[in-house]
Parts: sequence; C-alpha cells; structure tokens
Amino acid sequence: MQVRRVFGRSVAIPVLVALIVALAALAAGGFIEAFRAPPQRRAIVISPPVATTSPVRPAQVQRWIDAGLPALEARHQAAWKAALPTRGPGAHRALAELYSHLAPIPWTGLHALVTTISGQPGVFDVKIEGRPGGAGPPARVVAERLLVVGRSGRRLVVTGDRSPAGIRHEYLMAFRTPHVIVRDGAVVVFDESWRPLAEELAGDMPRARADVNALLGVTGNRLIVVFLYSSSAEVADYLGQSAALKREQFFARLPTTTSAKLWWPTDVGVLASALAPADPWTGHMLAHEVTHTLTWRWFYYTAHAPPLLLEGLATAVEGDRSYLPLRAEVVAGNRSMPLLSTFARPDLWTGVAMARVTLAYLEGGAMVKYILAEWGKAALKRFCVDVADSSLAGPAVKAVVRRDLHVSWGRFYAGWKAYVLTLQ
Repeated sequence: MQVRRVFGRSVAIPVLVALIVALAALAAGGFIEAFRAPPQRRAIVISPPVATTSPVRPAQVQRWIDAGLPALEARHQAAWKAALPTRGPGAHRALAELYSHLAPIPWTGLHALVTTISGQPGVFDVKIEGRPGGAGPPARVVAERLLVVGRSGRRLVVTGDRSPAGIRHEYLMAFRTPHVIVRDGAVVVFDESWRPLAEELAGDMPRARADVNALLGVTGNRLIVVFLYSSSAEVADYLGQSAALKREQFFARLPTTTSAKLWWPTDVGVLASALAPADPWTGHMLAHEVTHTLTWRWFYYTAHAPPLLLEGLATAVEGDRSYLPLRAEVVAGNRSMPLLSTFARPDLWTGVAMARVTLAYLEGGAMVKYILAEWGKAALKRFCVDVADSSLAGPAVKAVVRRDLHVSWGRFYAGWKAYVLTLQ
C-alpha cells in the first residue's frame, strides 16, 4: 500500500478520503453550526445596529421652526440655514423658497403651526402664519409645506419635501418675489414690476375709506391688505384653485386662517394687468372693494349674504356709474330683472351676460341710495341684516320692508322706481 506524509504522520490515502467524506456529512447535518458564532453575535458582526431614537413629534418641529423664524424676519440667510439645516436637494429647495418669498416682507407675529400627516410618519404639515406689514389676522396662513423631518445626532434636519405643486405655490408663495408697502392704512403686497401701481393703490386708500364712511357711516382703523397680482395664474395659485375665474380681477375675500374666529376687514385682490396705467377708475375700484372689506361683517352671522345687497352697497360708494341702463329697465316695467326676485339670486355673474350683471349692480346701488335718502344709515344697515337673515323669498322681503322701513312693499317699490328716474 502506497503511503503519503500527511500532517506529519503516515496515513493511508483511503483513510484520508473517508475522513473528508465524514466531515462533509457532519457539516450537512448542522454539526459545523456549533463552531459558528452565536446568532446575536453574528448580527453584530454582519450588520451594525441602527441607533434607536425617539420619534420626532410635531411640537418639537414647531418649536424648532419657530426658533429659526427670527433669522428670516431679520433677513439673515446664513442664520436661517444654520437654524434649520437640510439634507438633500428637495429639502434645500423648500427652505430656500420659503426664505426668498417671506424674507422681503416686514412681519409681526410670524410663527409656525405643525401637524402630522396621517399614514406618513416623519412627514409634517408646516403652516407659516403671521401678519404681513402688521396687518391681521394673527393666524393668517402665508405659506405651507409638507416637510420630511428627521434627526442627525441630536439635531433635527429637513430631509425632504412632499408638498404637491398646489401647496408649494399657494398664499404668498404665489408671488415671484413679494414686496410690501405699508402706508395710509394699507398693506399692499406686489411683485416688484408693479411698484408704481402699488404706490398708487396705497395712496388711494385714505380716500376710499373716507368715501365708505361718508356714505355708509362705516369706519375702521385696522390695516387693509391689498394683494396686487401680476396675472390670473398668480390669482389661481394664491387662492389654491386649478384655474382662476375670469371675473376674479377685483375682489374682496376673507383671509385664510387657522382660527375659527371671523376676521374683518377682508382682503382686497387686484389683477394688475386689468388696470390701464394711471387709470382714473383705479380709485373708484378701490372704493368699491374697500366697501366690501368694511361691510361684509354685517353678514357674518346672517342666514345669507345676498349679492344684491353686497354689490349694491359697494356700487353706491364707488360712484362713477351711469344709471341710464337701469332707468331704461324701469321705464320698460322692470320685467327683465325684477327687483323683488333679484334679492334671492345667489350669484349675479354665472351664466349671465355682462349687461345683465351691470343691471343687477345698478339695481342694488340705486336701492341703497334710495334707502339712505329716505330712511338714513342706521335703517339701511338694519334692513340689509334683516333681509339677509330672512329666507329671501318675496313675502319675507316684503315683511322686512314693513317692519324696518314702516311702509308697504308697493309704496317702497314705487318710490324706488321714481328715485331711479332721478339718477344719471
């Protein structure tokens, strides 16, 4: 038998082969497992453990962002970046956009409101609230982002932005780079290219307030915010609509807030491109919208807010209107748009030709002027509130006329028609 020197000993080759086969069998049976590291030790060697940290809570994120907002108010971008660090291009872009849009504006009470997103751990709905130029309400939403926030050591860090486009461009983020003029009771928000018009609107505010006070006896020393939009798309973005309504050129709207308390005055919206340079009608338009901002609270707690009354008040203050179309309507018997039935119309615009929209505005304006001439300011307000709190049906309106103005509907209607014929 041939022999070889193995491990320093003489072993027959068949014996060596048998030993190898036996060891292979034992390995297959799991015997070799006894020579391996325990499972928990293997886990440590193969995959180092992820450090366990407590989940990030919305209150922590809110305090963290609030601590960074003074840097934005001070227009100190380096301090803003240091206070609210980011990781990744999406997170960096989100914080950079917030800074570039909000830093140019003078703020009062800027703060964050942070809530969780259901089913998305680590994602937070961050609303930035504050008073641009010192104008209320305190809980006005000026920007919103859905941010992913995690930890880096002991610090919080923004790691992503889950905001859909509609949210990213909403509120003040709709402007390219918003600027603010605070003057004469107005806070005008605008893109830089429209500064001359913004200056004009701010300068027209005292006259608009005076016109409202002179005709209706309505005053108020709170600042009125005027948003001067560059385009219809900017209006749509600010309002969070998929497309701006064509008529949204000059309007008044309640500010978006997270408070249940209704605020007045409302905001004014102006589409800059709808005004001609140095347009003499600008002041009249502003008086119309400021009337809305100061009288809308009459209707905050009524059952309805009839457009005939809302637009009638604003048209009467606006001035610069020819009542000739309404005079023709009255002479023809007021059959095209009967005054009594127009109280119940919920919308003076939709599906209606512009001529009929104008006619409805003139009807309301003439009615307001007629009541003021015959019964005075206190009676006008009482009439408006009581009609708005009724069903708006013909019998209900007639009952308010009898109760508040102490005449029958027939006498009121005849007097209104006679008054219209005196208007130019």
